[in-house]
Amino acid sequence: MSWFKKSPALPNELAAAVAPQGRLLAWATHSGGHIAATKNALVEVCDQVTTVTPWIESVQAKWEPPTLTVVFQGQTDLVPTSRSWILDEASQLPRAIRDRVTSAVVVDRVFELPNVGKVRFVARKDETSVYWSAIADDPAASQTQIGQIEIAKAVAELRSTFGI
Repeated sequence: MSWFKKSPALPNELAAAVAPQGRLLAWATHSGGHIAATKNALVEVCDQVTTVTPWIESVQAKWEPPTLTVVFQGQTDLVPTSRSWILDEASQLPRAIRDRVTSAVVVDRVFELPNVGKVRFVARKDETSVYWSAIADDPAASQTQIGQIEIAKAVAELRSTFGI
């Protein structure tokens, strides 16, 4: 009887997708394929399609066994997108993803703005820059002129407060 369980071999298709994304932190199999956390990105291989999402686009991660959910928002996306996977077995992947998301998110605050409603402000960083996102409960109100002014003022206050 062994004290340590031998890890299964990394599938070839996942190994090829992970190689350019930095050091592999953890990986798992899900109902449609494989998912991996690397130093630089989340890598998914599903039905011969590879999706690579940099951590700078991550906003939030949630683990409710066996479901792993990660919320992403690109710099030009008005609305965040959520992706979920049902993992086949327990692994270190949820912890690795949480650590990567936490390391990318610098500020996460929610404010109630008079003409926009609740807005979540998220500052994310990469090696060179900090990127701010405003995620409004009411996207239509956030796109109005007064909404844009209120959001811009709130971001300016947050930048000043946090020095970024």
